Amino acid sequence: MEKTFDSLSLDDRKIIIGIDFGTTFTGVAWAETRRPDHISVIESWPSHTGTQEGISSVKVPTELRYTKSPDPLTKGEVEWGFQIPGLVDRYQWFKLGLDESNPLVSTKSWGDKTPDQLAEDYLSAIHKHIMYSLEQKLGAALLRTIPLEFSLTVPAIWTEAAKDKTLKAWRKASSGTSTSTNTPESKEQVVHLVSEPEAAAIYAIQGLDPHGLKVGDSFVLCDAGGGTVDLISYRIIELTPILKVEEVTTGTGGPCGSTFLNRRFADFLTRKLGREEGWDDEVLQEAVERFESIVKKQYSPTIDGGNGYIIPVPGLSNNSTLNIRRGKITIAPAEMHFIFEPLILKVIKYVQDQIAACSGIDGISIRAVLLVGGFGQNAYLKERLRDALKSVEVLQPPNAWTAVVRGAVMMGLSRTKALRTVDVVSRKARKHYGIELHTPYRVEKGHDESKRYWCTRHGHYRVHAMFWFLERGATLQEDKAIPIDFYQDFPVAKGRPGFMYTDVWANAEDEGAPVHRNGGTKVLVTLKANLSAIPQVDLERTVVKRSDGKEYYNIDAVIEATYSSAETRYVLNVMGKRYDVVNAEYAY
Repeated sequence: MEKTFDSLSLDDRKIIIGIDFGTTFTGVAWAETRRPDHISVIESWPSHTGTQEGISSVKVPTELRYTKSPDPLTKGEVEWGFQIPGLVDRYQWFKLGLDESNPLVSTKSWGDKTPDQLAEDYLSAIHKHIMYSLEQKLGAALLRTIPLEFSLTVPAIWTEAAKDKTLKAWRKASSGTSTSTNTPESKEQVVHLVSEPEAAAIYAIQGLDPHGLKVGDSFVLCDAGGGTVDLISYRIIELTPILKVEEVTTGTGGPCGSTFLNRRFADFLTRKLGREEGWDDEVLQEAVERFESIVKKQYSPTIDGGNGYIIPVPGLSNNSTLNIRRGKITIAPAEMHFIFEPLILKVIKYVQDQIAACSGIDGISIRAVLLVGGFGQNAYLKERLRDALKSVEVLQPPNAWTAVVRGAVMMGLSRTKALRTVDVVSRKARKHYGIELHTPYRVEKGHDESKRYWCTRHGHYRVHAMFWFLERGATLQEDKAIPIDFYQDFPVAKGRPGFMYTDVWANAEDEGAPVHRNGGTKVLVTLKANLSAIPQVDLERTVVKRSDGKEYYNIDAVIEATYSSAETRYVLNVMGKRYDVVNAEYAY
């Protein structure tokens, strides 16, 4: 029986905190399980004047700066977000560096810092401010008695390795082991990774007109953020007692968020003005700040672009040819169109492809596109999508910029059973997942004859072949474990076995799962199971004598993989007993 709002005891009381760690901006929201219908977004942030709550905003810049200390024995202070004064160097976009597959990573340098270090120090500052904000609202004494649970969002299109790096950065930051010198010590807290577009979808769908919804309605959620554009499609399968949805096709997206607009704008302006006297990095930074804060959000050539766009370029001389006058340049509508158009077209293509993928599924007809995220706020993007999609409605839900972080809190509340308004009951696998086995050679299974080998131990031909326990596009039921069967021999003469290892392979390139490992099949994760928890009496029951006359521990094991929103939990099962002893080391 599920606990209701009124039946929660003091022992059940928790604070759920959502963190939307973004490429350009970060948002935080929280709620108590005793008041699950009241989600608070943190809107007060430290300013460069030294005040703890000097700036009011629903998000804070994902930026970091290290100040030099007059004492050579100390590392100096960390400034972050709104604390950083204007027109000074700072670290930006370091979140992108956690995903090495991102095209900007190969061209972006963070000097003597790694993206992991920058993420740790930034998240450490975020964690410290969360604790300060909660203490101001609840009081220090009460805060110490209530468990905290965090929902940390990551792009759905990211590699598992990038998601794992984000999780590790948060754990270091929240435990006080970050490289930052001003992070308070704290106990390790419960944290779950959740998918950014899924969190946004949960918030956006629950806000739709309930009277206009019916079972079978389908939606595309497009989360156009700073670094990525993520898309997922859902179909309503139940309306009452709670709204239940299922993912209907494999999610898509790519690294084409609004950060790339900043890069295009900076490259355009540098090519245009780079040889002008007075042009330097400070001028460029002020111009980009204006583009980021004003132009990018309001850009709509059909409404306000007739006279061009005014951008500050202080210190540059008047130049009628370049449209520079009194320290400002007027950028022509055609020039701004050149900057925006490639990314607008990319987002449209992603949405069209997602709709096309859904249209091939029986009974699926996309009713609407829900547009959220920082770039998703842009009125022109909405207008262009409407023109391109014709019969499909394009909606920008209220609080679209904070949809991800609000949804992350709702997902955390759902885990505690305190609030359940929308449930995602199933998802679609984005890759083929499997292990490589030595198996008898069989023509009927499509085995390649050239790959077979004679096995003297078994007395027949064998082959290395893939066993795919999960194929791309397969339905993943919420909280349902998928078994990964494998076994390993350990000579008894060498003593008690320590660890079992197995590699999980993945393939995101091939439409159909390949029979044998190919160029698109890569090691996703190495699973290391610690066998020390298995009682010796159970180990003795696995002993067998092989044809070589020696005894072996023949451990026939199952690793149970449970896939949730953005993380996977692995549990070892030996002889019917389950052990939470599996360490996952992600390769990509």
